[in-house]
Amino acid sequence: MKKLLAAAIIAAAAPLSSAAVLIDIDGGIGYSFNSITSGDLGNGSLDLTGTNSSGEPLGLNQEAEGGVYLWSKISVPIFPDVGLKYQRLVSSGTNEINGAVDYGGGDPTVFSGEIDSELDMSYLDLTLSYGIPLPMASIDFGLNLRSLLGGLKMEETTGSGESLDARFAYSGGNPIIVPMLYLAGTFNVPVADVRLGAEIKTLPLGDTNVTDWEVKGTWFAPLPTNMLVKFGVEAGYRHYGLSIGESTLGADTSDLQTELGFSGFFLGAAASF
Repeated sequence: MKKLLAAAIIAAAAPLSSAAVLIDIDGGIGYSFNSITSGDLGNGSLDLTGTNSSGEPLGLNQEAEGGVYLWSKISVPIFPDVGLKYQRLVSSGTNEINGAVDYGGGDPTVFSGEIDSELDMSYLDLTLSYGIPLPMASIDFGLNLRSLLGGLKMEETTGSGESLDARFAYSGGNPIIVPMLYLAGTFNVPVADVRLGAEIKTLPLGDTNVTDWEVKGTWFAPLPTNMLVKFGVEAGYRHYGLSIGESTLGADTSDLQTELGFSGFFLGAAASF
């Protein structure tokens, strides 16, 4: 985030311009190559990657799919930086299942046949943070609010056609929003026009625990437009672990008990205004 001193100098040098133009905008879009590192649902009654067809845990034989991500960060003097990020994170699979699945509330669903299943762990983040500028570096800290957008879907493609649709939501239907602590750091290498960064978002309290961290590097191309906007490529590695316990912020989430982990490399394009 730009210093107030920079804002005052530019405003004095260009009185006809508005201080509102002193805004940094960074963003990126790319693709994540994901894999499942752990996957237990329904208090251990379902195994994402297992193939067991009867008895507990029932196996869903899933594999993680690649997913698009988008992020942006707007920095204005005095005010906290505002970050937005969307990540599509889905795993899917097919397996023969003969047994009852009790997940997401309501009566257990009894399956007997081939089951197509999909677990959607996609999310939308809103981050509010302040930065501490250092020589060629910055440290950001603040609050991240994560909205869980998906849930578990199971559909029997043979037999009676039973199905289950359990979304990550409170009993009233509102999406689960998880507050998380946010810490990030960046280091700039001016000679190579490279930016190295790392961030962590975590909620290490209570029955619901979330930890999402990533490390990445961004290279900006030496283009004539660099005085106005920089374009480059970014690449890195991320890990997302989620544990939903019996309660979340006082609400009953016992029907959604979950232990999940997803990791993978990502590659994308970045821009800095």
